[in-house]
Amino acid sequence: MFNRRQFVKASMAASAASAFPSIWWRARQASALEPCETGVNLVIVQLEGGNDGVNTVIPMSNGTGMNYSTYTTLRPYIGIPVSELGPTQVGNDPLHSGQLALHPHMVGLKSLYNSGNLAVILGVHSLDTSLSHEIAELIWYRADPALTVGTGWMGRTIGQLCAGQQAAVAAVDTQSELTPLFAGPNASVLAFDDLGDLGFPVQDTFGSMETGDYKAAFGTIHNNAATTGTTMIQAIGAAGAATVAKVDAYATANEDLAVNLNDLINGDANGSGGFGVVGFPQRFELARGLRTVFALMKGAQPGNVPLGCRIFRVRIGGFDSHSEQGNHIPLATKSIAEKVMDNNDFGELEFHGRLMHRVSSAISAFWQDCVDDGALYKNTVIMTFSEFGRRIEENGNANQNSGTDHGTAAPMFVIGPNAVQSLGPTHVVGGMYGAYPELDQPDDDGNLVIQLDFRDFYAEIINRWLGLSAPTTQSILNGWSYTPQGFLVP
Repeated sequence: MFNRRQFVKASMAASAASAFPSIWWRARQASALEPCETGVNLVIVQLEGGNDGVNTVIPMSNGTGMNYSTYTTLRPYIGIPVSELGPTQVGNDPLHSGQLALHPHMVGLKSLYNSGNLAVILGVHSLDTSLSHEIAELIWYRADPALTVGTGWMGRTIGQLCAGQQAAVAAVDTQSELTPLFAGPNASVLAFDDLGDLGFPVQDTFGSMETGDYKAAFGTIHNNAATTGTTMIQAIGAAGAATVAKVDAYATANEDLAVNLNDLINGDANGSGGFGVVGFPQRFELARGLRTVFALMKGAQPGNVPLGCRIFRVRIGGFDSHSEQGNHIPLATKSIAEKVMDNNDFGELEFHGRLMHRVSSAISAFWQDCVDDGALYKNTVIMTFSEFGRRIEENGNANQNSGTDHGTAAPMFVIGPNAVQSLGPTHVVGGMYGAYPELDQPDDDGNLVIQLDFRDFYAEIINRWLGLSAPTTQSILNGWSYTPQGFLVP
């Protein structure tokens, strides 16, 4: 027998997405992959809480507009001085030609920009006017501003990629419950937040022979159920049978192979990127999630046997910065390494700056692990999104309590192989896309005016990276007519 805790440990919130939102999953043996379980990788990084895009990509000059002047006027406390922005200066605003920079703590992403691996897509929004976290997240998950559909854009995408491939499991959500992003027909997705929780549900006292017998009986029962009874019984049967087939292979994925991410998490100095040499343990969730993704991309051990998962979602929270967003401490006064070591990771100040460092460092370390692998970086793209940005003007009284309220448009990032590196159908063209919203010309609610509909951002990923046709992409996005942006090209 096995108890509920043991069972949850085995199946750990994996799901046939359209039928079970949390605990079941369908999978198959890694040695017999379905067509949609092979191909390029996509890693979706969610910045939960509404990231302050104005302090993520920062104006350094006005150009032909007024963005820099408005920025310094409306953000007297949380604004970043231009003197800090030289090392992270990137391209110019395509609309007004003003110089732009990443947050000064984002040196890792700046390096990727320099190598042509980072595209910055400016002014992206979903047309949501409620600015509610729950509603905005659903809109981004479903790619539907009117919320007229109940499935997720990635669930619909996987449904198209895996049509007719009933045993395929092409995606993993690295948290304990499946997000609505993956809801959809024919979208079988694993959901778990710790590889260590994967194990077959038997009592710990069972020996290897008893465990083998138990697995065989478990598989027989569920295989029979998968072909008989009601739709619900068949779904449960298929999920249980898949548990037998897949759980052991996933449990062999080796997180120790992500050397640069491990350095970042543990404060070591073994990798090629120097991510952990500051000497203080980071232990933050985005790096841990990406370490799991890297292990799964490498495959089952030994021999790196492909597991079939190639679309992933990871998250980092904490972006709802209504107050105490933080005053930037000049890097000449305190280096990033000193800030990391200060009072357990950046101390009490620079709350948003700490998050920017975590996002940049984790993505950069993950990318370096993919590069060190020798092949993974050539067919992997990373994209970021957040449910909305923040308001232009800081709240509070120009002191440590200052923050930003819910806003609209914000920049999104796409990281991937450049033209020389890519083995996929397309490659990333680094640079600036869209336009920086005009800070001195807000909408009637005082928010940034949208420059790019988020569905154009999604469509470029679906069409040009995952390789689905333009008509199929339009269908996935509920009839949205896609305008190519150019950050992914053949």
